[in-house]
Amino acid sequence: MTNDIRKVVKEGYEKGDYAGHFRTSSQPNQMEKEFLDRLAALLPKAAKILDLGCGIGIPFDKYLADKGFKITGIDVAHKHIEQAKKNVPSATFIESDFSRTDFGGERFHAIIALYSVFHIPREEQQALFNKMHNLLESGGVILMTLGTSGGESVEEDWTGAPMAWSNYDPATYKAMIAQAGFEITESEYEGQLGDDEYHWWVLAKKK
Repeated sequence: MTNDIRKVVKEGYEKGDYAGHFRTSSQPNQMEKEFLDRLAALLPKAAKILDLGCGIGIPFDKYLADKGFKITGIDVAHKHIEQAKKNVPSATFIESDFSRTDFGGERFHAIIALYSVFHIPREEQQALFNKMHNLLESGGVILMTLGTSGGESVEEDWTGAPMAWSNYDPATYKAMIAQAGFEITESEYEGQLGDDEYHWWVLAKKK
């Protein structure tokens, strides 16, 4: 599956109605808001934040932009980027695969990757964490949602189109994040086993 996971993900987001199912509110939920606020508290005023897998720009980019942060969002789906530009006009949005994008030496104070890392083949995720470390200013922070169990899967009808996921378990992720040069400052589970949304939230600081 590894070779075509990106194709499944891109087509799934272009053809499916992800936004209609998951992004009907322009505001983060309680847990999302708490983690975004914890992130914001660690950053300088007008800090530069990179959002890997930004979707349509709400609620996360809008929430952070409204706090005065400079947002750059990147997403593989053309329709998401077009919508994000309308939803958060002050931000910069790029249509691209974030795992394969060269940011030209630009550095950020924070990187968020919410509900997106698990769409990259898991054998490439260590390199992605290393890349995130390189993209950050000294003392920069990352906020991610990661999988809660190891494995790869395709759901044939996810919001109207197939979708693919690729995960490790949290113990493996802890070791990978440390290997990339980060120290986890907070982590928490979202949801319960069997819920539609069951994820592991991680806030970590560049060592």
